[in-house]
Amino acid sequence: MGNDRYNAVVVGAGPAGSTAALMMARNNLSVALIERGKYPGSKNMTGGTIASMPFQQILPEYWNIQGIPLERRIVSDELWLLDNDSAVRIGFTGKKFGMAPYNKHTILRYKFDRWYADQAVKAGAKLFTNCLAVDLVYHKTGPLSKKVDGVMLEGGDVIHADVVILAEGAQAALTQKAGLRKRLKPNEMTLYVKEVLELPAEKIEDRFNLEKDEGASIGMVGYPPSPAIGKGGIWTNRDSLSIVVGGYLNQIVGKGLNPLQLLERFKGHPLVKRLIQGAKPVKYMGHIIPKGGFKKIPTLVDDGIIVVGDAAEMISGRRGMDLAMITGKYAAEAAAQACALDRYGRDILSSYEERVKGSFFYQNMKKGKNVEVYFNKFQDADFLITKAVNDFAYKYFEQNLDTDKNNLIKMLEELINMQPLGKSAKDVLFGLQNWGVL
Repeated sequence: MGNDRYNAVVVGAGPAGSTAALMMARNNLSVALIERGKYPGSKNMTGGTIASMPFQQILPEYWNIQGIPLERRIVSDELWLLDNDSAVRIGFTGKKFGMAPYNKHTILRYKFDRWYADQAVKAGAKLFTNCLAVDLVYHKTGPLSKKVDGVMLEGGDVIHADVVILAEGAQAALTQKAGLRKRLKPNEMTLYVKEVLELPAEKIEDRFNLEKDEGASIGMVGYPPSPAIGKGGIWTNRDSLSIVVGGYLNQIVGKGLNPLQLLERFKGHPLVKRLIQGAKPVKYMGHIIPKGGFKKIPTLVDDGIIVVGDAAEMISGRRGMDLAMITGKYAAEAAAQACALDRYGRDILSSYEERVKGSFFYQNMKKGKNVEVYFNKFQDADFLITKAVNDFAYKYFEQNLDTDKNNLIKMLEELINMQPLGKSAKDVLFGLQNWGVL
């Protein structure tokens, strides 16, 4: 492998990297796709869903491709505001989502990423696994200037390339070495743990009120990671459940929590417990997700280099994997343009940056740019608002001997006594932005 040269080298075979490699290979570019794991997806984790629309832009009617490892098509999408023994549920069930072109599917990354990288290989990309890129190599372009010209691998081999696309994930070691991003602080990242639980398909369909191949997605805020800011969730796979819980790393550590505690607390919630009853744990994993937000988006391009996916902090609300794919697509298009012109400077590659900044998700991130700051300042915001909503709902549905008017007054008084109404309104606003609702 030593000293091979390609039009492009992609570091990381997750959704962003494989998308970039696939689309460049389609354009007859020579592409090296390198992955540090034993196989693509072996070290990757997601909550559980992939959105259909961006995926269709890359692989039209992907659901008809033979062998694609999709689990279930999501027809039921809910958000639960959890207290320790109750939940206020907000959701939608749309049977139309169970028909092509679909809305989103559940997937398992250790299956899906492997398959997706193979699509890039079939298009002409070369995949190298168990391959760790430890540094960037440069080509001098002038007395005081240079461009990235490839990557150095562990062991000393070098892969040269006209363009390097960094899809290396949250830790983004090479992105930092390139001076494009600073090291994340604990308050700028979240830690999530995931467990896959085997459960027969018929039991999944019965418990979640689904028909064959239909799926459910349940996001949860409040109780699981309280008093830290975080989320939990349950996703239905073909014959298993994915459960996830986590929160801001600094808060989890600072409050004396640990991932296993969070997971066991989540599994022990009475409303969760009945959904997973009898399910057998078969896989456990943890993952860091960058959560610096809009203000921490790194420099996205430089001479000979493009940053995509989690390395570029492209996370907006609940969306991450589909945004990674979109950035991979944009990067491939910019790289193809650069190769056609035989010019690889920042001035040419900046077309990628322009497309990202003009995208819907960049605007969403900009709109919610203060979410991370707020949640690090008010670390009990999720807990307080979900508790208030559950208390409010309890009293609303409770049958007593008082008038409706007096009951409403009592509920409002309790809400005011908990904290100022203005603070509660802000908690709700930032919570909705964090979840990707606003």
